[in-house]
Amino acid sequence: MDIIQRALERKYHISHSEDLNQQTWEQFQTACQGRKVFLFGLGAAGSYLILNYYDQVHFDGVIDNDKSKQGFCIGEFVAEALNTEYANMIISDISLLNQYKPEEVVVLVTSTKFYAPIVKQLEQCGISNYYLLLMMEANKRINIGNAYVKDIESVKMTYLEECCQQEIDKKKIIVSIGNYGGHGKYITEQLLKKGLDLDIVWVVKKFSIDYPDGVRLVYEGNWKKYLYEMETSHIWIYDVALPAYIRKRPEQIYIQTKHWSSITLKKFFLDDSSTTNTKEEIDRIKYNGKIMDYILTGSKFDEETCKSGFAFEGEFVRVGSPRTDALFRPENRKKVYEKYGVNKNINSVLYAPTFRFDKTEKKKHFCFGLDFELLKKALEERFGGEWTIFLRLHPSIADESKKIKKESYVIDVSDYNDVQELIAASDITISDYSSIMFEHAFINKPVFLFAPDREQYVNRERDLLIEYDKLPFSIAETNEELVDNIIRFTQEQYEKELNIFFDKYVVHEDGHASERAAKFILGLP
Repeated sequence: MDIIQRALERKYHISHSEDLNQQTWEQFQTACQGRKVFLFGLGAAGSYLILNYYDQVHFDGVIDNDKSKQGFCIGEFVAEALNTEYANMIISDISLLNQYKPEEVVVLVTSTKFYAPIVKQLEQCGISNYYLLLMMEANKRINIGNAYVKDIESVKMTYLEECCQQEIDKKKIIVSIGNYGGHGKYITEQLLKKGLDLDIVWVVKKFSIDYPDGVRLVYEGNWKKYLYEMETSHIWIYDVALPAYIRKRPEQIYIQTKHWSSITLKKFFLDDSSTTNTKEEIDRIKYNGKIMDYILTGSKFDEETCKSGFAFEGEFVRVGSPRTDALFRPENRKKVYEKYGVNKNINSVLYAPTFRFDKTEKKKHFCFGLDFELLKKALEERFGGEWTIFLRLHPSIADESKKIKKESYVIDVSDYNDVQELIAASDITISDYSSIMFEHAFINKPVFLFAPDREQYVNRERDLLIEYDKLPFSIAETNEELVDNIIRFTQEQYEKELNIFFDKYVVHEDGHASERAAKFILGLP
């Protein structure tokens, strides 16, 4: 435990009047007498604290550094806070403490990972009465992680049984995409247009997102609200696999949309050992394949790969790819250009590479080698006009974009929620192995592939469903090759190759997939 004390002192130059290693619940309770007590942090350890100690400790406020939680009630994020005095307490930032003198305050820090910078924040506010939950629990000889998992799983199963006794709401549809986007967004839009009395619930990772009237949000991490909404919804619309503990009742309908379009380059789930490589993961995918009622698809190719990847034996509904409807909406260009302050007369190219996965370190990363200046000059030479570059990294490594040196003509759009709107706004797409490559091609816009690590990726990292050389796009492994491919590009030959390719896989998007999907959903019994 002295590792924590040394880390604080060495990295953050923090010391404490009491030895942090010796902190106990008894000391904390004594310090609380006559002072205002605040909880700092609402992660898993915060949930553990409320689950086990909510009736033993009274908090006067709660603080969290996550801006997306600030301003909302604790009960929105922490299931264990529901039905307690803390359910409606508002989450604040550290400025909440400015109302009090430092000596009037006691802070309980729950974070087990980011406690050091939190302690530094408190020290800078002059607050010395802070206690670490990790230390106090360790001194009780309790492993907080194992204790939390053991306790919460038991509570979850009991609550699941209660939820499964509730009546299913025939008008409730639950959608889980992570954020408001993907196929679910466009299906939801069509459902809302019908003006029916539907209860559409979205399970999201954060509340600080744009979403339309007629949609309710539920925080993904609030397992109690999540379970209740799932077990009382008539229809589930998912683009990822359900958690293994979710129980599908006979009256419920599970529709899988997948998080790609009508055609995808890489193998997935049961066909991809690089991402599904444990018995637990394999069992979860098989369980999903077994309980799915329908998969929305856009091609025969889509159906064959889903049948294998999901071990699915149910019914396919070929509606197309709802999210690609965005490509047929010219207003999306104006929306994106105005957001980033781009002149309407400037052309744009979207650079959207996927992530790489280091199997040794079990870590995602980004292979960067694109020469922005060479690219810009090539586009100006071949297509004329002025150009800007939209840089969009995969959501799982979006923060890496901040490390890339960018000139004024390069705009980082990695945090833009709806990638389909970015594609619709751009004139050209450059990618590598991401299936996003197909989407611009659906509307005959130019697509170029830049794959500097092609041999490593294709031969060692991921198995492909389509041979890389048989894609209808020019492939470059160097910046010079990319420039050459751009200069030699002809729209007529490109469209000819696209038609042959899409005819082969029977893929044809028309901008009305979401309408067909909504019609199917509303027609379900």
